[in-house]
Amino acid sequence: MRNIDSELIKWAVDKIKNDYAEDVALLIGQKGACKVPTDEQNVAFDFFVPNTNKGYNLAQTFIVEDMGYDLFPMSWERLEGIANLNEKITFAFARGVILYARTKEDEEKFLKLQEKLKSNLKDKEFANIKSLEQIDTAMNIFKTMFFDNDISHVRKSAGGIMKYLSMAIAMFNGTFLSGSYGSAQFVKEVSQMSSKPELFGVICEDIVVEKDIDKIKNSVYKLIDTTRRFFMKNRQTEFKDERNYNYEDLAEWYYEMRYSFRRVEYYCNAKDYMSAYELGCYFQIEFDAIQGEFGLDRMDLLGCFESDNLLNFQNQAKKLEEYILNVLKENNIKLKIYDDLQAFLESNN
Repeated sequence: MRNIDSELIKWAVDKIKNDYAEDVALLIGQKGACKVPTDEQNVAFDFFVPNTNKGYNLAQTFIVEDMGYDLFPMSWERLEGIANLNEKITFAFARGVILYARTKEDEEKFLKLQEKLKSNLKDKEFANIKSLEQIDTAMNIFKTMFFDNDISHVRKSAGGIMKYLSMAIAMFNGTFLSGSYGSAQFVKEVSQMSSKPELFGVICEDIVVEKDIDKIKNSVYKLIDTTRRFFMKNRQTEFKDERNYNYEDLAEWYYEMRYSFRRVEYYCNAKDYMSAYELGCYFQIEFDAIQGEFGLDRMDLLGCFESDNLLNFQNQAKKLEEYILNVLKENNIKLKIYDDLQAFLESNN
């Protein structure tokens, strides 16, 4: 196909200068945007940044010589969101080149946002948090997919899950997906990254070639599971000691939860397994929350629950309480614990 990218860039720049001189801040291009491998991989216009509401009127979609073009707007606010790893089209912004700038200030603002994107990708803790958001999205898609018996819907959901998980892995590696579609391109990109879940590419291929709807669902579950295990493992090894934790807040949490530890002991002794289970679920949510907030080891309570043997469950709750008390002691937190009311009153006069 004859390459007309340079002519279209000239057309777009002239149109901005003639009709939108004060209404469009930037015209951004990208090399190889929306091309197939046999096309010339030149820079083509991709999106523009409006400066006024009128500027949005520059947006156009059209076909020239069998090639589709989409000149679409991206606000400064949306670019800020991309820089903060909140969107899927990171590639369009990261690889964007300025084809036209209304002012030097507009150009510098764009370049600073690109630098912010690079900085956020290099920030392991920040990128990891954003990666986990992508995994949460994938899991939410799976919740609906699991109950769907339309093969088309299931395949669509599976593809979305593969994409979100690939984005999560890319962020973990301090990079982004190219945005290319075809030949499972994002799966290939993940396979070339230095850190990735075991068998990720193999499971993705199993999903694509499978014809049985239940087997597709099972493979998608395995893909999410192996990705989550990868992140849990690396969370423990890479991020645990990078933050300064306020253990006074952990002490405040313990004061409030002491009554719940007493309730676990009571209901276990009473062999009330329904109440014990309910408390266990409540506690597990709390344990999972403070684990990340204070850099604690994994605290598994529900894994020890057996309705016909509550002693192990009760003992595990005590062990976890002792673990938290030891963490507070090791970090020189003096707890406000009083033997009786008189001691409390005397201390607080």
